Amino acid sequence: MKKLAIFVEGLTEQILVRHMLQAVLDRNRIAIQTVKITGGHNVRMSFTVMKAAHVDNLTDYYVLIYDCGGETNVKGYLMAHRDKLVSNGYKMIMGLRDVYPNFEREDIGKLLWGLNHKLPQKKVSTYIYLAIMETEAWFLGEYTHLRKISRKLTPEFVERHLGFNPKSQNMEERDHPADDMKAAYQLVGHDYTKKRDRLNAVVSKLDFNFFTHELADKMSSLGEFAEGLDRFFK
Repeated sequence: MKKLAIFVEGLTEQILVRHMLQAVLDRNRIAIQTVKITGGHNVRMSFTVMKAAHVDNLTDYYVLIYDCGGETNVKGYLMAHRDKLVSNGYKMIMGLRDVYPNFEREDIGKLLWGLNHKLPQKKVSTYIYLAIMETEAWFLGEYTHLRKISRKLTPEFVERHLGFNPKSQNMEERDHPADDMKAAYQLVGHDYTKKRDRLNAVVSKLDFNFFTHELADKMSSLGEFAEGLDRFFK
């Protein structure tokens, strides 16, 4: 059984990655466990299993997703656990976090370099990816899901009211895509929040075939993350 660990910024990314993996792989072949990490520094780390994995003799892949509870924790928690993951037979370790709110667009190159410079690679490939500027840019880019919220919510309707078109434009170029998501949903009387039930409802509407192919070709940060996952499953 091949094992992968992914350290993500928070609940949004945790839910997205879990749904993404379940959509592209036969669920009998993959077991996914999500764990919330808290503490560190001067406080003892604690681990809470949010969703346990089901492993049986059909399982080919085991994925452990760590919810780090904030973008600034991703690298620190990854570094703190890397040696143990390597010794436990993990074949790849990934990280995923947003650029915003602590960094601006002009900081992306320096941020990516800082996250990955001298990141250990011995025995296990390890890399931290960015969602530019926020994971919600990827949600907006998968514009077909908007019609599942309301038939009125077409890219043209969004452009007419909010001044951007999620079909024809690259949503990575939006500076605050989470705010854009909220504004788009509110056009038709819905809301976008980062509560678990709401995030699950939104992510379940995404077309992951489009998401991991056409959209990944259009949006560089999504494309790089999808390629990283693809390398593990090859």
